[in-house]
Amino acid sequence: MSGERQTQERGGDTPLALGWLACALIVFLAVALRVLAYAPFDISHADEWMQYLEQANRLVTGHGIVPWESRVGLRSAMIPQLLSLPVLIAHAIAPATLAHVHLARAAFAALTLMGLAGAWRLGSLTSRRHALAALFVAAVWWESVLYADLLLSESLSTALLLLAATPLLDPKAGSRASTFAGFLIGMGVIVRVQYAPFAAVLCLGALLRSPRAWQSLGIGGLAAALLGVASDLYAGRVPFAWVAVTFDKNLGEGIAARFSTSPPWQYLLDMLQHFGPGALLMVVLGAAASGRRYRPLLWAAIVNLTLHSLIAHKEYRFIWLTVLTLLVLAAIGSLRLIEHLLQRRGNTQWLGWGSLGAALVLWSVLDLSSYRVSGGLGAYRGGSAITRLAIVAAERPEVCRLALAKPYLAHVVPAVLPRDLPLSVAPAGFYEDRIALPAPLEHAANALLTARRPEGMASYRTLRCMPMPGETACLYVRDGGCTGDPTYSYQQTLERDGL
Repeated sequence: MSGERQTQERGGDTPLALGWLACALIVFLAVALRVLAYAPFDISHADEWMQYLEQANRLVTGHGIVPWESRVGLRSAMIPQLLSLPVLIAHAIAPATLAHVHLARAAFAALTLMGLAGAWRLGSLTSRRHALAALFVAAVWWESVLYADLLLSESLSTALLLLAATPLLDPKAGSRASTFAGFLIGMGVIVRVQYAPFAAVLCLGALLRSPRAWQSLGIGGLAAALLGVASDLYAGRVPFAWVAVTFDKNLGEGIAARFSTSPPWQYLLDMLQHFGPGALLMVVLGAAASGRRYRPLLWAAIVNLTLHSLIAHKEYRFIWLTVLTLLVLAAIGSLRLIEHLLQRRGNTQWLGWGSLGAALVLWSVLDLSSYRVSGGLGAYRGGSAITRLAIVAAERPEVCRLALAKPYLAHVVPAVLPRDLPLSVAPAGFYEDRIALPAPLEHAANALLTARRPEGMASYRTLRCMPMPGETACLYVRDGGCTGDPTYSYQQTLERDGL
């Protein structure tokens, strides 16, 4: 046991039994918060439906849409393949329902709980008190709850890499722990290859401290690579060709930049918006005070933030790994600061449960402040009204094709419907009332999902409307059947628009 850890434990570490009880209560709280926050039809990014749930459902059912990333082989097939198992089980147990949506989301959320274990283990390198502080912040911080409910590669990769960090920071970690860490790191990079620099810095820091660990790390990483090869072969691809495609398309051809570009300092502004000034200051101070043993992890987080800042196209989710890492380190560092102040003032009787309680209260206040400043969960996900109206259409047997307003496209895919309902997409300009619904599409679809019924289309009657921020989405239906749609089908729209 290190001298640092011995000092911490002599200073009033939590009794073992009480520590495990507190750990169990925090985990229960984490699960409860995630259950309360569960919003099965809200999404934050189109990838959740299009890239992951839809592709998992397509693996099981054999039909579905194919976005441009899948057409060119841009991403690893690992997440869709993982999700295909709960989707398969749900389809077998409860066909023609939405059980597959709920089971897939629940399974993915359960996998993200690995991040809680990672936070606990990181804190335990110092003491059980610090483990509880780190676990608490990872469990209750509102963004941690949010990302557990989002089907994103960033969510899963962050959990994997955070769990892998502890053996790399512990010079006394055994070969088994290092091998497992290597496997987790490999899986984290396969899930989200853009996090490879974070993994590289973390591994380099570990190898500089313990050069002998390279063999164990390599064995674990090789096991993950073999699993990645099997995944690619099962998907009918050349192993790891998607890595080259990813960098060629996004950086070489600049396809990602067509969605949006931002200045290098944008992520700092985003963090200020998400945290608020007070919470962000505490995160910076706390992470800096976390201690020397955590420096490789801190540098990995900084490098990840810096490299992503140099890329023109920016989305806050891209730096979620950095954000959660800084939060966990800040939880550890804040408790160190509190205990340092208590020791300087001679109030050593408050070390232990007292200092831990103060840290938990501090982070609870910061969490609530950040939630209020940022707008909370509802500000970063939505669209369930659109999805629910599409489900209403699919539940009506007389509906033979549903046409969507183009801005609604990301919220409706075949995988979120209880039956195989053909989908079409109205051309650009229809939603904005610049053009009329094309006559062939009107004949092809007897259900229409948009914000308002277009003038002059008396054949469609309002079936149901649901409010959304800034507008109301409505489902319109007409009598009669459907013709074929050779022009405006969902898949043709994606291919025509390069989506």
